[in-house]
Amino acid sequence: MDHASMTLRLRRVASLQVLASQIASLAVGALILVWPALWNGYPLVFADTGTYLGQTLLGYLGWDRPIFYSVFLRLTHWRVSLWFPVIAQGLIVAHVLSIALRLAGLRGPMPLLITCAGLALFTGLPWFVGQLMPDLCTGVLVLALWLLGFADARLGPVEWVWLLLLAAGAITVHQAHLPLGMFLVLAGGGLAWMREGAAVARRVVVPMATPVLLAAIALVTMNFAGHDRVSLSPFGSVFLAARLIHDGPARETLNEFCPETGWRICAVRQSMPTEANNFLWLPDSPLHGVLDGPTAWAAEAAALVGATVLQHPGAVLSATIRNAVAQFGMVDTGDGLDPWPGVPGPEPLIASSFAREHVAFLASRQQTGLLWRDAATIAPLHRLATWLGLGMLVILVVRIKQDRLRQALCVLVLAAAIGNAGLTGALSGPHHRYQSRLAWLFVLAPAVVVMHRSASRRDSERSSDVPRIMVG
Repeated sequence: MDHASMTLRLRRVASLQVLASQIASLAVGALILVWPALWNGYPLVFADTGTYLGQTLLGYLGWDRPIFYSVFLRLTHWRVSLWFPVIAQGLIVAHVLSIALRLAGLRGPMPLLITCAGLALFTGLPWFVGQLMPDLCTGVLVLALWLLGFADARLGPVEWVWLLLLAAGAITVHQAHLPLGMFLVLAGGGLAWMREGAAVARRVVVPMATPVLLAAIALVTMNFAGHDRVSLSPFGSVFLAARLIHDGPARETLNEFCPETGWRICAVRQSMPTEANNFLWLPDSPLHGVLDGPTAWAAEAAALVGATVLQHPGAVLSATIRNAVAQFGMVDTGDGLDPWPGVPGPEPLIASSFAREHVAFLASRQQTGLLWRDAATIAPLHRLATWLGLGMLVILVVRIKQDRLRQALCVLVLAAAIGNAGLTGALSGPHHRYQSRLAWLFVLAPAVVVMHRSASRRDSERSSDVPRIMVG
């Protein structure tokens, strides 16, 4: 064998070894990130998990949830095991982290494994990765948009397409993600414009806005095919109306406009539940009785929302700000990890479609009432790490102005924290899970900056040692 052939063969062997190392680190990272599900003895579930499973297993399109996460579940569980979607979620998050770390100057398996271990201990990320819910996609969306906008040519073509599709998919799985994505595009474009001018800002905005546009097209197509309505959110007015009833301004509007408007809700305005979740979900709520259900009441809900905004803009704005501030500070691992026997919840579908796993589901720590205690035990550590991370983010945004890529990460994470709190607080009201699903980024972003500086310092010291050794 000549020298050239030997060199080529050695290069191939080295490439295969690197690939094997990358695959192994992703697999180990994914297992680290799903540790709560492994500890629980079964994937974690929420009340809405039943809806997401049911849309494809039973063949219907719900009024309140896009179908795209349901499609992801169907493509990964194969009606064989609900462990497959959880493992897939772990691999997706581990892979995005590996790309982010590599482009931030942290290459190789070790930074990924250290990062996964740190996030597994100090943040609530694994509690979302191990759950059959689309909440983990909020943070994934932020990372994907950051990489698309600011990684420049450092992304390979396959990686670029993957992140584009991943970001678009992350937007489609939750109704709050489309406006959040738009907000992040504005934040990224604004940062680029302030740093480098309009031409660079356009080069940042276009790749960030592309998945937002694709997701919007997918949502409109879904709603037209499933509900015969050309709309991004054909029944979103129902959520807004319930929120404004809860906060008070809509009740004032009803008192002023009823009964002259002829709205059907006028007949029950004195006796209806004013708590938003009770109004939306209780079986005996007027929404599911007198008002004939959310889809039938959507047009009237839109009229009520419009009248309330026009009649009481100050009260609406005040309630929105109040909810956003409350939501910003609500970070607590474990929200929704109560047992979910029967309905609402996924148990009937697990019993019918995954019968071999039903016993494991019933025996899990969550269903026996133990898991929420586990989460409550570790939640104080997560809260401490979250607030320390947020404080560091604010400082780093100012101090690392020369570091374009990492400053952009810190800015977008802060923008996501503000935007997510504002959107979810205004649309659904404050809940711990809404801000908690994003809080792991508050720890990741400053950790990336610190690890990168440490790695750069070590590299600089090594390079400065070379001439001294040669001279010595």
